[in-house]
Amino acid sequence: MTTWTFKAPLAAMSMIALSACEGGQGANFFAGTLTADPKPLSQADMAGGAVTLVAPSGFCIDSASLKSRFALMARCDRLGAPSAAGAAPLGVITVSLSNADPGSPLPDPQTTGTAHGLTAISAVTGDDNSVIFRATGPAPTGALDSRHWRGTALINGQMLGVALYGPEGDAETQEEGRDVISALLERTRGAT
Repeated sequence: MTTWTFKAPLAAMSMIALSACEGGQGANFFAGTLTADPKPLSQADMAGGAVTLVAPSGFCIDSASLKSRFALMARCDRLGAPSAAGAAPLGVITVSLSNADPGSPLPDPQTTGTAHGLTAISAVTGDDNSVIFRATGPAPTGALDSRHWRGTALINGQMLGVALYGPEGDAETQEEGRDVISALLERTRGAT
């Protein structure tokens, strides 16, 4: 077990949590009422080109939310690309990036849980470069279930923090969440 004594990774994780609410758009994806006409993207360069974020199948990146270190994704039909949605579960994905010190280990789910106020951490899988788990914690909006999936990964010197939220009580998102995050991480790693 790795014990952290350096506080920067914990601060970075806190920034990831705060940036997940950037723009305050979470609930609008379920209502299908975006105020702008964002162009849905299947991939986007982030962190000055260090990472090429690639959306999982059926999801698109909301170009209006895209920042150098933050992206919001939703099922493509919620972003104006209905033919690209396929059978993806209804959900909102947040992705945040922070610089990772060379040789830094990933935080374990309990450390991530403490930083984000998460409980009921379960279904943990991963390796030295990524970890995915289910947890309960504050959702960005009341329309989203507090039970959600999280992922953390190291890709090209960047630490990615990923969260997938489904509508309140949506069993489909709860069942498919691990696969959605895993696909996002694999596609992003392959494109970077």
